[in-house]
Amino acid sequence: MTFVLRAVQVMCVIFAGCMLGILLQHSLPSQHIADAKSAITTIQGLVALLLALVLGLLIWTSYGVYSQQQSETHTLGSQVLQLDLALERYGPGADRGRELLRQELMATRERFWGGGGARPARVAYSQSRAELRDFDGFFAALKPSDDEQRHQLDKGRQLSASIIQTHYLMSRQLLSPIPKALLISVVSWATLLFTCIGASSGVNALAIVYEALGAAAVASAIYLILEFSQPYLGLFRISSEGVDQVIAEMSANRPGGD
Repeated sequence: MTFVLRAVQVMCVIFAGCMLGILLQHSLPSQHIADAKSAITTIQGLVALLLALVLGLLIWTSYGVYSQQQSETHTLGSQVLQLDLALERYGPGADRGRELLRQELMATRERFWGGGGARPARVAYSQSRAELRDFDGFFAALKPSDDEQRHQLDKGRQLSASIIQTHYLMSRQLLSPIPKALLISVVSWATLLFTCIGASSGVNALAIVYEALGAAAVASAIYLILEFSQPYLGLFRISSEGVDQVIAEMSANRPGGD
């Protein structure tokens, strides 16, 4: 809902620019408008081109954030599956590692999907370092007795480091995917464009309706940018269903679990 409200605010600002252009058209002498029509048309075309290029680029960039996060969640799921299997093959001595893995996955679930509408919590460097230290301490305490256990131990070390690295990158990539200053610039260009349209076009009900629809179209583009740049919020958010299923399965199968 926050993204919808922001899009509505953008639409109101852009449409207000159109109304300002209409006001200027009626406030200034008609000869002034006629003399400036060439300049207004030139600026209108230039800003329209800039707006189209930058809006398209921003939508593509924000969708790239969404698709990258989705890909990384799939990668994370695959890594968790492989690590859990490696620890299971090692034997009962690796039960503590499976519990550490479950806790890491629950922390991931809480940070990305458990914010109650807030942005995902940032993973600090110290947190990732502590998680790595916990896994390293666990693996260092293991005493493999044969080649199979040594193989599973080496595999587990690599996978645990990859999981924490993926988790850290997922968090850092969401800090500022689309700078606010860039969005403000785009909205300012759109407002200027609609001011030019209002100053140079005729004034009637049909024109105002289409100008409002144009403002809504630009606002919808801003809405898509905001939605895709925060893939764990809003309408197009990445589902937590897969993570929830893995947590439930690991909780059911952990030693001493219900």
